[in-house]
Amino acid sequence: MSRQSSHRVVHGPAVLVRWLAVGCAVLALLAIGFGRAATVVAQDATPVPVECDAPALPPGTATPQETGTPGAEVPDVAEEAEPEASPVAGTPADEATTAAAAAAAQNIANCINGGNLEGAAALFTPNFIMEIAGTSNPYDVPASLEGFALVDFQTGDAVTTPDGRVGIEVTYLQSQYQFVHEQWWLVQDGEYWKLDAFDVLTPEPEGDTAVVGVALGAPENEYSVTPNTGSVTASPVLIFQATNGGQEDHELVVFKLPEGADPAGLLDGSIPEDQIEFIGAVGPMAPGETQGLALIGLPPGVYTLTCFIPSPDGTPHIALGMVTTFEVTAPA
Repeated sequence: MSRQSSHRVVHGPAVLVRWLAVGCAVLALLAIGFGRAATVVAQDATPVPVECDAPALPPGTATPQETGTPGAEVPDVAEEAEPEASPVAGTPADEATTAAAAAAAQNIANCINGGNLEGAAALFTPNFIMEIAGTSNPYDVPASLEGFALVDFQTGDAVTTPDGRVGIEVTYLQSQYQFVHEQWWLVQDGEYWKLDAFDVLTPEPEGDTAVVGVALGAPENEYSVTPNTGSVTASPVLIFQATNGGQEDHELVVFKLPEGADPAGLLDGSIPEDQIEFIGAVGPMAPGETQGLALIGLPPGVYTLTCFIPSPDGTPHIALGMVTTFEVTAPA
């Protein structure tokens, strides 16, 4: 769950929903690499993992969903309602507040990882529900989070702000490989702390690191994705430093496809779902913006780099040629 630009769309569930609407085969990606359920702990900071502790939602049902078609334009959540901006600074929290925030963040992760998605929704503020589901209905949250997990979830330092929010640093694997570093902003609602917003922090996982620059768009070709090298030797950490050099918003999405597969199969469903492996993603990025996609232990192989954001006429950028391959080679 992260984003960095004013285009308030997360690169976790909401962006996966965007890809799903673009091509039905992407449905399988929601579960690929996200399936390991974490153990759970209560919000009272008990050190032994126990359970998801969440209030009950008021009676209600999910909003009926219209069936989309591959390639259809996806409404932008940001155009429906712009969530409040997150605070970006604060005062270091004391030990007790840090412990409470860490327990609250872990509890939210437990609800998600344990499959109690209505419990997770009950621990989100209306602001955050709007951000990830695009509606004010908490019963729409499970559809946005289905198959999503926060693997190897860890908490770090916390800060407080004058408006009563607490920010806690968290890290997790969004897929089998993608390392995510965020600051979650929590607000207290009765006996519970709820997730209200989050900010992307620079991912800096430990280990020897290879960095590859990736240009998304260019003055001469808006719909291009161009790494500064065609291959790199496998290393413990690989960071794709993606920069939007175009005039439209772009994202960087990385897949592992079957050898020789046409990436167009991501749109038309011609690639079998069980042969599409989602590796990671960052974005959307506004023109001139840079974000880093940090991958842990990515094995040798050929990977597909692309962008699914729709152009002004609704055509996904991948369908306009915004796709390339990149090779990770075995050490000599």
